[in-house]
Amino acid sequence: MKDQRGSVTVISLAMLLFLMVVAVAWLPMMTMEKTAAASDYREQQAWNAAEAGYKRAVAALSNKNADWRWLTPEEYIQDSDSANFVHLSIDGNKVDQDEIWYAVGIIENNADIASDYTPEDDAVYRITAIGSCQGIRKVIRKNYTSGDIGGSGGGDSGGEETLELPGLVQADGTVTVKNSNNTILGDIYGFDKEDQSGDKHFNNGNNWQGNYMGTLKTKLPDNIFDKSFYKDIKTLDVLPINNNEPFILGAKEQIYIDWPIGFYKDEWNQGKKWEYQIRGGQGSVLFINCPKNNNSIDLTNGIIGPSSGEPLTLVFNGDVIIRTPLQGNIRIFVKGSVKLDSSNSGNPTNSEELLMIMANGDIDMARSWGLANGKRYAFLSSNSNVVLENSCNSFCGQIQAQNDVTIWSSVIEYSNKVLKSAGFTVPKGMK
Repeated sequence: MKDQRGSVTVISLAMLLFLMVVAVAWLPMMTMEKTAAASDYREQQAWNAAEAGYKRAVAALSNKNADWRWLTPEEYIQDSDSANFVHLSIDGNKVDQDEIWYAVGIIENNADIASDYTPEDDAVYRITAIGSCQGIRKVIRKNYTSGDIGGSGGGDSGGEETLELPGLVQADGTVTVKNSNNTILGDIYGFDKEDQSGDKHFNNGNNWQGNYMGTLKTKLPDNIFDKSFYKDIKTLDVLPINNNEPFILGAKEQIYIDWPIGFYKDEWNQGKKWEYQIRGGQGSVLFINCPKNNNSIDLTNGIIGPSSGEPLTLVFNGDVIIRTPLQGNIRIFVKGSVKLDSSNSGNPTNSEELLMIMANGDIDMARSWGLANGKRYAFLSSNSNVVLENSCNSFCGQIQAQNDVTIWSSVIEYSNKVLKSAGFTVPKGMK
């Protein structure tokens, strides 16, 4: 009987030990779930605050409000870390920086509206509303035409949002500097680093900032590459132009084509060169299916986006090699990998050309973009790897990558100009 009681004690102790092990194993998972839930809550509250600010602006414009002292100037809106925000809660009271608040700016004719401004009929206003909850910020940018029942164009309409990144490079993998002659101006965040330039940039410099503490959103949602996602899209089997004429997309126009399409010639037996030029109006979309021609886009006269305002958006539903010159403001979404080869980038069309490239595969940048008299700025985002080749001898902008970033480029400099510009938003649902 005593042996039986002893066995029960041992079994009980073993069960208690097992339960303790299980409890200890579950603790980190419970903590992670709690952290994720708290983050989701703050993100939703920040969105709610931004929407509240935007709706307040629309209501005030619709009612021809004449008191705009509650607005925040555009120069402070652009600098999202500024201490000059008019910090407001949803009920309009000033609150602490760590609470829920929104700040709103309204631009008309490229200038802030005055504190005593009276809204005009049919005027177009650019509304920027920033919502914040405990340090997490969300931004809504839309154009509003006085008299509309809602907003029109731009910003987060159609399921888009803005990104805010602190540094020149953000990577969840290794950041490698290959060229000993590199000039790097900006903060670099990564999981690990490898400096083959004599520890010039990481150990002895101020570039390396360690792990990126935020959550990188790098994977484009599948619906972006579904033709039915674009409700107003038109399919073209032939181009409605003559040889050597530009193919022009109007503002907000959406076109789908199977590449190659149009006119071509064989230059010196070196391959097919399509002769026409593509020009996109503000907010236009060109969806390109390009399984032929080695997934290569090669236009003699290039692709030109608008010189200001919302960019031309190019959508590729697979891998693509872009050999054609690019000019103006252009946004590129790629389902696979993308390479910008070392072909001529084209002459700048205005004082500030903006390029956004987002790919679910690798990005191979073999073409300079930036530092050409301060005229070109880029944002690169990959769900895999980013490489700046030697032939990309200058780059100015920002980079994010789910995996590794390799820098051969001789000059690479930070600028957040692309992500701060109206129309350079990203699809919601990115992970």
